[in-house]
Amino acid sequence: MKKKRSPALTTAHKDLRLIWAKDHMTWNNEWHKVVWSDEKKFNLDGPDGFSYYWHDLRKEEEIFSTRAQGGGSVMTWASFGWGGKSSICFINGRMNSNGYREVLKNHLVDIGNTIGGSNWIFQQDNAPVHRAKVNLAWFKSQKINVLPWPSLSPDLNPIENLWGILSRKEAKKFKIAFLIQFDELYPTVYKSLKKHVFSNFEFPSSYQSTVITGSFKYPKYGMTNIWNFG
Repeated sequence: MKKKRSPALTTAHKDLRLIWAKDHMTWNNEWHKVVWSDEKKFNLDGPDGFSYYWHDLRKEEEIFSTRAQGGGSVMTWASFGWGGKSSICFINGRMNSNGYREVLKNHLVDIGNTIGGSNWIFQQDNAPVHRAKVNLAWFKSQKINVLPWPSLSPDLNPIENLWGILSRKEAKKFKIAFLIQFDELYPTVYKSLKKHVFSNFEFPSSYQSTVITGSFKYPKYGMTNIWNFG
């Protein structure tokens, strides 16, 4: 079993997570309004973290293949919520504040109401390009409510589970080591995810209780047990 990676939380980070958990302790249907977002890097030689498997001793061992020169990687952005998902966006080069805003204009603004309903709330992490003054001003001008977010808290974002589902479906249905047109793969798998995958989740108060009662560490079993996907 691989060790799970998680950023080191300082006392200040823990305090902010505690405040966040208390502020949202009573939320229930309010979560249905949230449009969750994230960037994700996919390795072209296969999904991160899926190089382990259960081996049947009666069969030959499986080999994790990579290209001699390395498969490279691609950066993507997506969002989803109770009402469905955005299109998947492929990011060329390094993301800056202007590029991020263009992504939101092209892949978020027109579908926010569809995903989160009226008065929808946008979630993003605290990456510098997300929090740039020009982008915060743009959110205000577009009347987009942004969910306050504690730093170093990817475990609170259910889209991490979506990336996992996407990676597993991709690994199961395709031989990624031999793919050439990567940009044709993920949209195909992504579009195949049914709406109930996005609508069949809840944010149980038990996790916030765990944060509040003093267990400031990341969940033992990760997002799979925090968010219930159908």
